[in-house]
Amino acid sequence: MKNLSLIPAFFILSLYTQAQCNDFYGIKEGSSWTYENFNAKGKSVGKNEQKVTAYNGSSNGYTATIHTVMYNDKGKKLTEADLDVRCEGGTFIMDMRKFIPHEQQKAFESYELKFEAENLELPSRLSPGQTLKNGSVTMTAIGSPMPMKISVHITDRKVEGKETITTPAGTFECWKISSKSNTQMQMGINMNLNFSSVEWISEKTGMVKSESYDKNGNLTSYTVLVSRQN
Repeated sequence: MKNLSLIPAFFILSLYTQAQCNDFYGIKEGSSWTYENFNAKGKSVGKNEQKVTAYNGSSNGYTATIHTVMYNDKGKKLTEADLDVRCEGGTFIMDMRKFIPHEQQKAFESYELKFEAENLELPSRLSPGQTLKNGSVTMTAIGSPMPMKISVHITDRKVEGKETITTPAGTFECWKISSKSNTQMQMGINMNLNFSSVEWISEKTGMVKSESYDKNGNLTSYTVLVSRQN
């Protein structure tokens, strides 16, 4: 085992600075989170396991890959995918392509896929009433005999204030962030879906809880953090 006392102090400080690029996501290789998903009546419908499988730090932040595995309520694996994230100058940036389900991307794999995206951002400092940057992504199947396109727009992101949230993972002081989402699909039949959501995020932990509502304001599902390892 290496003697850590031989590592220069400035190197340790550099690693600490990279991990602290954003107050809400102290990501490092091996970090993991497990979330449980519930329907509107509070019945568990599955779990989502996330683990950082790659991490590359720099003086300005980091890039990382998070491997996500979805399970149903019986513990059967449904899907798995990799999500690329990065942090630059204190701003956490999430690849909007994750908002297009992996199975739909796979259904289009026989065609060339074109992505146009404005990624989601979360600054390191938040305040009540603050407006956050919108995010969007459009996936188009090039060469398809009929129009095949999926677009997701996340808008009206607003910091509502602070709340204390308790989950099986512990009790957290969180920022509450609301947003609206619109999904448009052209796959022979056109579909236009609207819903809203609320997320609670905590420093060094990230998302602790989220809720989704239909266009009439009725709760449709929610997700809570059940365990974490930093």
